[in-house]
Amino acid sequence: MIGVILFIAGSAIAYASVEGASKHTGSGTDVVAPVSTSAVVAKANIPAGTTGQAMVSSGLVAIELIPTKSYVSTDLGSLSGLADEVLTSPVTKGSAISSTQLTASTSSISLPTGMDGVTVTLSGVNALAGYLQPGSRVDVYANITKVSTASAASSTLPLPCTELAMANIQVLDVQSTVPSYTSHRTTDGRTIPATETLLLAVNPSNARNLEFLSQNESISVVQTQKDANPPPVSQCIGTDQTTGAP
Repeated sequence: MIGVILFIAGSAIAYASVEGASKHTGSGTDVVAPVSTSAVVAKANIPAGTTGQAMVSSGLVAIELIPTKSYVSTDLGSLSGLADEVLTSPVTKGSAISSTQLTASTSSISLPTGMDGVTVTLSGVNALAGYLQPGSRVDVYANITKVSTASAASSTLPLPCTELAMANIQVLDVQSTVPSYTSHRTTDGRTIPATETLLLAVNPSNARNLEFLSQNESISVVQTQKDANPPPVSQCIGTDQTTGAP
């Protein structure tokens, strides 16, 4: 009888121990969400236009743990996400870098044979407000407000006037401070960049003209359709007047 009583008591103790352990450990399938997540974080303030290669080689970024509640799905989780990319907006120290802040970077430009590469920085509106993409063809217009007094045509040239400086120019690259239209279409509209820098392929003569016009006059670009017929080059069009440019 005593043996039976001891057996029952032992069984009760063992059952209580198992129940207590199950309350503490659960079923073993519960997953606790991590409190931090790895992400690519800026180690210093990084300006827009910085390439991914420069960020890595200069130690401007590192893999760090950030609070999971601050992590979003577009945050980069590895440095490989910076390969062949360039920042479209500045990043402050301590912030995670998002894929939405990056665009493809042309690490090496292949110029067409006989052409020069020239960069021009235009206002957002004059550079087609962020809609222009690499590979496009544009006509370059110059708004003329000044003319040399030694020019024979200066007395008849209407000022200000606008002329077609060069036609059918290839756009090799576009750098902007806002995401491109093609990858960020929304019904809420989009931000027009304050400035855009275009890399254009032009012949040496046009390179000289473009440098002069960008330094002394106001220029803009117009995207053209295939087989479009622009007005004659070097025709200066003023108010109700057309005359040959000097």
